[in-house]
Amino acid sequence: MAAGIITNLVLDFTSSLLWPHHKLLLVILDFLQPISIGLGAFLFWRGRQYAAQASAVSIITDAKPHLLYLRPFQSDWTTTKNIFRNRSDWITEEEQLADVLRPFGELVAIGRPGEGLPTPGAARIYASDEEWKDVVKRQMQSTRLVVIMAAVGENVLWELTQATKMLILVLKMKADDYESFRTKANPILGVSLPARAPSWRFGRVSGFISFAADWKPNFLALKGPYFRGGSFKSLAKYALRPVFESFGLEWQPPPIRVSQIFLLIFSVFVGVIAVPLVLLMSLGWLGLLPP
Repeated sequence: MAAGIITNLVLDFTSSLLWPHHKLLLVILDFLQPISIGLGAFLFWRGRQYAAQASAVSIITDAKPHLLYLRPFQSDWTTTKNIFRNRSDWITEEEQLADVLRPFGELVAIGRPGEGLPTPGAARIYASDEEWKDVVKRQMQSTRLVVIMAAVGENVLWELTQATKMLILVLKMKADDYESFRTKANPILGVSLPARAPSWRFGRVSGFISFAADWKPNFLALKGPYFRGGSFKSLAKYALRPVFESFGLEWQPPPIRVSQIFLLIFSVFVGVIAVPLVLLMSLGWLGLLPP
């Protein structure tokens, strides 16, 4: 990745000088630059997968409390696709969720059958199609909390029937998909999930559904203060504050995001100084200002 970025910078500054005499070299470098960045990104991601696989053994065999994370397997593909689409943040939402929930215990999930390397995040336990339900039941009996990603698949709906200490994760669901999930989950859970869940970004529904001692559901929206929000991890931590308190765990706010402060300062500068200055200069050029 570094080689590709450096090559790109060199081409920006030297292409005009090299073009008349070294056209072939410029064409080769221009071709290799995106390949090297893409290859570097792939190797970086592959290394993180190997690291996740190596740490999973110690996490699963450790005697510390675990949390069981259940999600549709296709969400792993979506996570990988989003990582390569948005290179500004290489940390998956599953990793951020595991970090937020670490005071409860390490996050453990059922691995996708046939996968060579896991998606970074929860430690994977592998089971065959014939035994995965028994594995899930055993894990539910020993876990401190079960986190289930909302979906309308048969496996997810079966998992809802088994869990007793449960937290439902609603992640970037379309409003219609959330309503479909709610319609199918209500008779299974014996309660009515929140009908009008607030949306997060681009009209998608995101948040958590927690359950009180009397099994009353409550939607915990992803929202937080401007200077401490922004990432999924920060917003999830604010949303889960009532869950921390119900378990008697200490809750601490996420750190202040310096990038948010600089963004605010830049926005104020543009709005208060730059825009009026450009407007005055434009009026002067047009001769609309008095001499």
